[in-house]
Amino acid sequence: MDTVTRVIPRGSSKKKTKKIVIKWNGVKMLRNQSINACVDEIFETSKSMGFLKINLIGASSSGKTVLGKVLAHQLHTRDPTFEVHHFEDKDLIDFKTTIQNLSRNNQILIFDDLSGLVANFGKKALDKLKAELTTVRHIDGNEDRKIIMILNFHSQKTLDKFLRISNFTFYTDCQLEEKGYLEELLGKREIKKIDLFAKLRSQSRMYHTFSFPLSQQHKDFFTYKDGNPFRVVLYNNGLSTRFVVSPQLKWILQGKLCQICDSEEPSLKSKINLDQFKIDVDRKFTKGIVKRAVELRLLRNGYYTQPKRVQQCEKYIARFFENKEINLEELAEAYGLSERTTRLFPDKQPEFEARDE
Repeated sequence: MDTVTRVIPRGSSKKKTKKIVIKWNGVKMLRNQSINACVDEIFETSKSMGFLKINLIGASSSGKTVLGKVLAHQLHTRDPTFEVHHFEDKDLIDFKTTIQNLSRNNQILIFDDLSGLVANFGKKALDKLKAELTTVRHIDGNEDRKIIMILNFHSQKTLDKFLRISNFTFYTDCQLEEKGYLEELLGKREIKKIDLFAKLRSQSRMYHTFSFPLSQQHKDFFTYKDGNPFRVVLYNNGLSTRFVVSPQLKWILQGKLCQICDSEEPSLKSKINLDQFKIDVDRKFTKGIVKRAVELRLLRNGYYTQPKRVQQCEKYIARFFENKEINLEELAEAYGLSERTTRLFPDKQPEFEARDE
């Protein structure tokens, strides 16, 4: 008698997981992309490490300054004992004095735009900085104080190796010609994420939106409006790399005041009104230069004021970048453009007076 064996198929033991959409201040986002998860990791690490360094890497106008403010605000809301201070590159070079002039409270120190650090101050000053950073907690004998440094750079590729090392890194941009270098830093296992990041940033520049695929088949997508309020960021915590979206600080605050953030703003006011300011700044720099500077400031805050033909040309060029026909460095060289840094000369300094309160 023949024996018939019945085979009962079993369902897959792997459960399908879906990215869950949540709301923050009434705006939809993917839960696993919240910047607050990064803040939690940084905050928990600060409990066991008295000194942390966070690098923000990206091109001009890619959102590094806003991201630094968001991280600082979200960190000090978790622990109000943190003070927040904003500095320039000269304050980083004279780091020991900068630390000694602070209170003995926990500190969040934001150093904005350090891309010209070596060019402005030289290798000797950089070596001095390295020595002071390694002993930062012992500078004034206050080893219980926690210090979180947020450093802002244009390109990690040009950084000194010592400055490149950080506990946490946020990438706010990825031009196509930089993909290979990011692969070296993050590892070949992250190539797909790096390719997607470059694509998302290109989308956000061209169409002011960016979309994440919700399935491997790329049939469903979740779309954000770039800068309204979220911008895409690639985040590395030393162990893994993932996408997060960071909002505008003013959107987080929703019109409310933050005493810690607000108290760090200089209590100064200009001696001149807007009309006088225009006369003064036009005289010092010429009207054409001032207009270009204002356009740059607007662009950094997400306002596109360039003529339509200029914006169309940018989209045209972006198509060639996407197809790897040309790269930005070659294009810049062809038009005689190179990165420049400068400082505000003494004769161009604005005049302020103490604010009466």
